[in-house]
Amino acid sequence: MELYVNFNLPKEAEEELGRYYKIVKGGDLSGVEVAFVYRLSPEELKKMPKLKFIQVVLAGLDHLPWEHIPPHVVVAGNAGSNADAVTEFALGLLLASYKRIIHYSEKMRRGDYDKNLEVPLLQGKKVAVLGLGEIGIRVARLIAALGAEVWGFARTPREGPWRFTSSLEEALRGAKAAVCALPLTRRTRGLIRYEHLALMADDGVFVNVGRAEVVDREGALRIVKERPRFVFASDVWWGRNDFAKDAEFFSLPNVVATPWVAGGYGSEEVWRKMVMDAVKNLIAYATGGPVRNIARRDDYL
Repeated sequence: MELYVNFNLPKEAEEELGRYYKIVKGGDLSGVEVAFVYRLSPEELKKMPKLKFIQVVLAGLDHLPWEHIPPHVVVAGNAGSNADAVTEFALGLLLASYKRIIHYSEKMRRGDYDKNLEVPLLQGKKVAVLGLGEIGIRVARLIAALGAEVWGFARTPREGPWRFTSSLEEALRGAKAAVCALPLTRRTRGLIRYEHLALMADDGVFVNVGRAEVVDREGALRIVKERPRFVFASDVWWGRNDFAKDAEFFSLPNVVATPWVAGGYGSEEVWRKMVMDAVKNLIAYATGGPVRNIARRDDYL
């Protein structure tokens, strides 16, 4: 069975896949039945008339050209492969912002030693976790372990140390902090608007490690300009490949910004783990085993 790969594979991944597939990296793709991709173009798809299965190395699938993928082709994402890393990063963003660590570090750097902001407790405070997937569940459990009152928001109920709600308004109303780990689909694009952020405490902290486009850009900009004590901390930005497009955010003192480094983009170790997790799924497909993370087309079309 021919496998098309369009990104650089670690040696151990190529050796493992070579036991089950004939790996093709270019040229004639007419015999390819399986594709292992980072991104995928309509032009590449046209060259693979026998394609049956696509394995994406990234956790998200919003970047795929779904309108060009034939309905019979099964698509699998890689959710969970970077979940531990992104969870750690989300907790770091939350605590560094909520406990005023970044605020005081910047002041100390400037030689300003005035204690002008109170450092609040997270224990006993309402914290919303938006999205109860692989990352959201981990984040919610860790925050609950710190003694916070966690509210978990998702489309379908999930049990855990949180109060579940399918209402975004209920999750965010009065919350001192929120962590967004929602995937980007046609249902979540622009889901979180100004009126939702405005439901949070005036000095609340909103952390985003999901996708920027889940949050309405202008709404987020408005809230941080109107509420100087509100902190918007994000690893993901609307100018995905050109962060300068969101420079207006970065200039604001109540914005904490990192350049999409929570997962595989920030760590070779995490990237290799993501690749090898996807390799396991490809081997399962080749051997007739259960395949994980199969996407629902109606989430994107």
